[in-house]
Amino acid sequence: MNHQTVEAVLLFLCALSIWAWLIKPAIPPLQSLTRGREILHRIYRKQLRDNQVYVLRGVFGNSIVLPPSMLQWLTLQPESHLSAKAAQMDALNIPITFLRPEIGLDPVHEPLIRRNLTANLDSIAGDVWEEVGLALEDLWGQATDSWREVNLDDTVRRVVARAANRVFVGDTLCRDNDYIESSIRFVTRVSICGLLINLFPNWLKRPMGFVFKTPVQMAYSRCAKHLLPVFSDLTLTDPHLFTSWLVSNSVQYPRSSPERTPDFLSRRIMALNFAAIHTSTLTACNLLLDIFSHPPTVSLLRDESLASSARWGKTWKRARFNQMSRLDSALRESLRLWGLVPKAMSRKVMQPDGAILPDGQRLPQGTTVCISGWGLHHDEGIFPQPFEFVHDRFMRAEEEVKEQAEGVKKSAAAETNEHFVAWGIGKHACPGRFFAVDLIKIILAHVLVDYEVKFLGERPGNIWIEYNVLPPPSATLSIRRRV
Repeated sequence: MNHQTVEAVLLFLCALSIWAWLIKPAIPPLQSLTRGREILHRIYRKQLRDNQVYVLRGVFGNSIVLPPSMLQWLTLQPESHLSAKAAQMDALNIPITFLRPEIGLDPVHEPLIRRNLTANLDSIAGDVWEEVGLALEDLWGQATDSWREVNLDDTVRRVVARAANRVFVGDTLCRDNDYIESSIRFVTRVSICGLLINLFPNWLKRPMGFVFKTPVQMAYSRCAKHLLPVFSDLTLTDPHLFTSWLVSNSVQYPRSSPERTPDFLSRRIMALNFAAIHTSTLTACNLLLDIFSHPPTVSLLRDESLASSARWGKTWKRARFNQMSRLDSALRESLRLWGLVPKAMSRKVMQPDGAILPDGQRLPQGTTVCISGWGLHHDEGIFPQPFEFVHDRFMRAEEEVKEQAEGVKKSAAAETNEHFVAWGIGKHACPGRFFAVDLIKIILAHVLVDYEVKFLGERPGNIWIEYNVLPPPSATLSIRRRV
């Protein structure tokens, strides 16, 4: 068990004990902690029959689960009435755990993700490919004559952190071990502490937040030691680095604005790290476990990766990714099977007079609503064999792939629709999903082409912490470098 897992378990047990015995005399049923999957699936099955809303009770807070028939209505509601941002802020107490509330409440870095990062995917793909290869060599080794067992979460998390920061801060800092380890520590502590604060009643969250902010502040201070010098002169000009985009964007603010200070710019980079490292690591680990539990799938995906290498050589661009339709389908299928948020499309009721649902029910201000993303993605009426990993479920027809030769259409793995909500839907869909999909494909292509991996006899089961599902942190792969 790694130090991050131990830290998480100890913090969780401490907070749960305080909450259970000192603060909440009436303890609600704790079954949600271990039976989240069953509860979400049972509610969804009921809703297919009765089209009713249900209360989803949980240790970390309650929600109202809307039936799938209300999904379209939910996506059309204005942010001023049903707020995605407010729900996200509450889920991990971002105004507290990001240390400066403005970083989460006013995410000026998000338009840069949509505009600059997505527009430059072709330009940065080669750098990401190089960094993933170098990181795997460091973490998985280059020995061709012996097998090595590696912890999947530990190593993939560091590959993701290095590759993402190659784009965020450049090749020098992304290879600084202290910066990468501190960034991972920051992301982990924000996730853990933000979740644990929800164990406390609202009136105690802010004072308890001061306690939980301490480990986050310690991690950020280590990161700031590396980031503050990067922004010290505010004259960054590399057109393919996020640091330069942040600096260019900051000139729109008055000189007295904190948005023009190295401290705020550094905190924006850490917000990017939070968004990129955690979700991409979980998705990549799930995909690797799914694939190497299905030997025939590995052979087909490797053949596709080798054919792509023969055709494109060292050229990496969106057109190449889009032509790898089998890999694209496998990634989307793994996302469907495990998802990022089984309790999906969370929104918070913002208006003082509440919100009126399509069936006439009124929900009070402050209520959080969602849908059962787990139920939707495992609906056998939509996806036959819903609990099986069918890697080619989403494969495009050959002629469709040819149409994408110039990258005209987006990757299927990044698409959203009413049956696939892993990224969200509409204007609140994850803005960095196109970069995340490309990064995960690059990781898998490297693994398939450069390494032999022993097949898993059986896929290790994921773990559920209430309504959150995670690949097992102790999962390992036996690998060796190909000759």
